[in-house]
Amino acid sequence: MLTKIFVVLLVAFSIFFTSMTIATVAQTTNWKQTAEKYKEHARVADTNLRHAHAANAALIANARDDVRAHLDKISDLEGELQASRNDVAAMQAQIAKSESEKSGAEAINRGLLAQLQIAESGRAEYQKQRDAIEQRNIELERRNIDLNDRVNELTSGMTVLAEQKRQYEQQINILRTENEKLAHQTRTMASGGSMERPEGIALPGARAINPVPTRAIRGKILEVAGDLVTISVGSADGVQKDMVFVIHRHGEYIGDLKVSMVDHNQAAGRIVRSSGTASANDEVTDARLMGSKRG
Repeated sequence: MLTKIFVVLLVAFSIFFTSMTIATVAQTTNWKQTAEKYKEHARVADTNLRHAHAANAALIANARDDVRAHLDKISDLEGELQASRNDVAAMQAQIAKSESEKSGAEAINRGLLAQLQIAESGRAEYQKQRDAIEQRNIELERRNIDLNDRVNELTSGMTVLAEQKRQYEQQINILRTENEKLAHQTRTMASGGSMERPEGIALPGARAINPVPTRAIRGKILEVAGDLVTISVGSADGVQKDMVFVIHRHGEYIGDLKVSMVDHNQAAGRIVRSSGTASANDEVTDARLMGSKRG
């Protein structure tokens, strides 16, 4: 637009200048020469004007190309802007969805935390009950061990008592036999006159109640029940409570037995030291004889 205005002003100025020149020259004496000169100037001006028109047209064409390029660029930028707007809208929708999912996840998290707290409370209660049950089990196991010890002790006592009963029955039978013999001898002596009193009369099979041991006490194991052991020697052999016997098998040391119960012909006690497993028919010897020979 400025170029057009410039061209119009240039043409108007040229016409005005030409007219003024012609009027001035017409008043001079050499007007023809002057006219030729101005005619030549007019041709030059026309040529310049044509060149200016051509340059102006080129400038206009370039300006149009630039405008078209700018319009294309604006169109591309508008397309990119619309795409960016679409992306922003999609991102906003994604953000809204993420916010919704976040709210849902936070609600689920709060629910899980509440459930976890309930579970922790239940676990603590369960742990408390478990500890109480374990304590109860320990107490029951201790009582069971005590009861087992008591049962073993009573079993050993029953074994000793059964053997004692058997021995008492044997002694009763022996005494009955002796009584019958004495009665028969008494009747014979009464019918046959006086009889000389026998020296050193005694009951066969009778043993002293608490004999004084003159040698080491030796015996065998009759029964083994856990660590409770019954041996074949008793108070009649000089065994006393808390005595210690050495258990051995073919000369090999098995362990030490401490007597806790003593009967006439049997005794029972617990193994207080061992290097092996005691069994029936293993030999026992008074520890006073073994001395330093124990393992």
